[in-house]
Amino acid sequence: MNLEKETFTSSALEQISKIIGDRYTGSEITSFFEKCGFPEYVHDGATKWRFVKRVLHQIQNSTYGSYNIVKIIKILCSPEEFYTNAELHRDIINSVNEVIEFYGLRINTDGTITYLREKRSKPSEKDSEDAKLFASRTLHHEIVKHSKVLFVEGNYFHAVFESCKAFDKYVKEKSCIDKHGTDLMSAALSLKGPLKLNKQITETEKNEQEGLMHLCMGLMRAIRNPESHEPKLDWNINREDALDILSLISFLYRRIDKTIYFDMTSTNSRGGKA
Repeated sequence: MNLEKETFTSSALEQISKIIGDRYTGSEITSFFEKCGFPEYVHDGATKWRFVKRVLHQIQNSTYGSYNIVKIIKILCSPEEFYTNAELHRDIINSVNEVIEFYGLRINTDGTITYLREKRSKPSEKDSEDAKLFASRTLHHEIVKHSKVLFVEGNYFHAVFESCKAFDKYVKEKSCIDKHGTDLMSAALSLKGPLKLNKQITETEKNEQEGLMHLCMGLMRAIRNPESHEPKLDWNINREDALDILSLISFLYRRIDKTIYFDMTSTNSRGGKA
């Protein structure tokens, strides 16, 4: 790619925007652009990836546009952004390369750019119809890690089940409660549980907390528990249902990401945002 003459297409900027939007919260996106040298861009509360896409278009249309887009990609993929999450770093590197290899670029694990001898001219083998549908949902990185390969292979049943199991484990580890399934979700997310989505002062906040609890309990009851007792042949999930369920689990992951752990026996709290 000749950065002086070529620009990234709107589709490419959209894919990068979705990666950034999935990686950061709204306030973190503001900090990210400041780190990239663009403090004038403050997240305005709009859908994250749409806001980022709008910003990337403005940056690309300014002086040294394509150079600055590459600079943003390098900072996004810098190992310094992933001190405690090597797996997420690899996932984002792979996702970014799926886009920029069409421009003869590749981002390395150290955050540097390599110029390829040839641009990729066709989608990778992962870009089957199933892969495209999976990618279109911009699912939480944990779902990508646990379910992408299974889904692309057409194993929708286990793609859903593995993400459900992983979600159960995630809540267990974050809440420090040694339970599983509906019992875990009830204990961790009730008004008296340790995972707090908000301050639980107003009726609306309490309803939001309990709503999250019931959604998580419903997921466990509807997906995780039936599979444990019924053979696969008797409990089929088609592609569309699998995508919808994975989208629900993705939403719940992001809500749990925002919770903080509050030790009811002390004044200590950790993790997430409330």
